[in-house]
Amino acid sequence: MAFWVVLGTIQVLRSNALGTGRTIVSAVAGNAIGVVVGGLFALVAGSEPAVMWIAFPFTVFVAAYAATTIGFMLSQAAFTINLIIVFNLISPAGWQVGLVRIEDLLVGAIISLLVGVLLWPHGARRELARALASVYRSLVVYLGQGFDRVLGFEPAAAPHAAREVVVRARDRADAAFDTFITEKGDRSFDQATAAFLLSSASHGILAGDLLGVIAAMGYQAGTCADGAHQEREQVRALLAAYLNLAERLDLAPPATGLEARVSLSALRQAELGCLRRWQTDAEVGRGAMAVVMAGEWVQSLTRLEADLEGAASAAVEAAQKPWWR
Repeated sequence: MAFWVVLGTIQVLRSNALGTGRTIVSAVAGNAIGVVVGGLFALVAGSEPAVMWIAFPFTVFVAAYAATTIGFMLSQAAFTINLIIVFNLISPAGWQVGLVRIEDLLVGAIISLLVGVLLWPHGARRELARALASVYRSLVVYLGQGFDRVLGFEPAAAPHAAREVVVRARDRADAAFDTFITEKGDRSFDQATAAFLLSSASHGILAGDLLGVIAAMGYQAGTCADGAHQEREQVRALLAAYLNLAERLDLAPPATGLEARVSLSALRQAELGCLRRWQTDAEVGRGAMAVVMAGEWVQSLTRLEADLEGAASAAVEAAQKPWWR
C-alpha cells in the first residue's frame, strides 16, 4: 500500500495548490473510469487467462501512449485498467483491486494537497518574483562596486565577492523559472515577460563585468575627480531605481517620498567637463574616458530599467493573486 500512496502523491503533486487540486480531480475521475471498464473486463474474462494475456500488451501500450498524447485523466484510466489486468493475472481478485487503487490514490492526493498548500500555495509565480527580487537586489551591490572602480572610488583590483552572490541568486531564479514555464494557470504574467526579467538581470551582470574590465585596463576617473563626483550622484539614482524594482518584486510596501531620477543633462555636463580638461591636460585622458564610458553604461541601464517597469508590474500582479486563481 505504501508504494501506491507514494505513487499517487507523485502523480498529482504540482507546483501550486490550485494545480494540485485540479490534477486530483482528473486523477480520481480517470481512476473511476478505469475501475468501471477494467472491472467489467475482469468479470467477463476473469476465468480466461488467455484473454487477459492477449489484452495485457494492448493496455500497457495505451497506458504509456495516453500519458503523453491523450491527457492525464485518460492515462490514469488506462493505467488502472492495466493494473486490474496485471493483478488478476497474478492472483484473480476481480474488480476490487481497482477500489484499493482509488483508496491509495486518495490518500496520496490528500498528502499532495497539504504539501501544495504549505510549501507553494501561490505556485511558481510568487517564488519566481521573489527570486528575481533577490537577483536585482544583489545586482545593485555588484553594479555599485563596478561603477566605483571606474570612477576611482575603489581600487581596480577589489575583490569580486558581490559577483558570486548575484550569480547564485540568478541560478536560483533560473530554477524557479524552469518550474514556472511548466505551470498551468494565470497567464497575465507570461513566459516572455518572465524571461525578459531574467535575461535583463543577466545583462546587468554583464554590465558589471565590463565595468570591472574597464577599470582593470587603467581607465579610472581619478584624474577628473569633479566629473567622477557628479556622475556618482547619477549612479546612485540609477541604483536606487533598481533597488526599488527589487523591493516591488519582493512585494514590499512602496517607498514613501519622491526619488531622484537619472539626469541625462547632468551626465552630459560631467562628461563634457572632463573632455574639456583633456584638451589642455593630456594626463586627464584616461580619467575623461572613464567618465564617458561610465556615463554610457548609466544611460543604457537607465533605459533598461524603464523597460522593466511594465514587466515588474505584471510579475507583482500575478504574485499577489490568491492561490485559487
